[in-house]
Amino acid sequence: MPIDLLKLPFAIQISLGSGYLAYLIAYAGIRQHHNTTDAVFRTLAFGIAATATLGLPISHPFWLTAFAFLMPIMVGVFWRKFGMKWSRSILRQSDVTWSDDLPSAWISLTAEGTNFPHSQISVDLEDGRMLHCSNTRLFAGAPYGPCLYGLDGSIALYVTDEIRPDHTALVHEDVFDAEEGWRITYIPADQVKRVDIRLLGRMPKKAKSTEEIPPNAQ
Repeated sequence: MPIDLLKLPFAIQISLGSGYLAYLIAYAGIRQHHNTTDAVFRTLAFGIAATATLGLPISHPFWLTAFAFLMPIMVGVFWRKFGMKWSRSILRQSDVTWSDDLPSAWISLTAEGTNFPHSQISVDLEDGRMLHCSNTRLFAGAPYGPCLYGLDGSIALYVTDEIRPDHTALVHEDVFDAEEGWRITYIPADQVKRVDIRLLGRMPKKAKSTEEIPPNAQ
């Protein structure tokens, strides 16, 4: 290493260490397209919170250090939970950009857009079958529940219904067994043809006409 981090001043170590941890939390699942420069400058940006906290008039060194280490982490959580959403909303409403700077819409839906819970999932397979989870909320307490999305496009979900290529419907009544536990289905990315996801969210308070509201929501 060109720089021995352990020989840096303690304040810089706190800033870099907590800043990097904040970066990992803030961009969990959506940082695979970041390069080294992205990671470094985001780490420094979060680390500013630790540097600022170290200047507070807290007499006890332990509590000052602990507070300084935790501050960037709290900032990272806040940025992931609220800051990203607010910043994108401002950019969209200002007609600056409608893109979210992520490499694919799949990542936006499954890794970043967690403020809109998914209530139903339907997966069309390459072999002609359709696998459906009618209510993901029933599996919120199950292992890996209520579902699991892979960054490569793979999916693991609890299948409650299945439609076969001949259009016959099958209800899966063995998703949970009192003795054997939960049954989760893994679907590799190369077997997924299409995914339909139903999201929970608010309807607009006011609409210019009834045509702006989906028929089932009226």
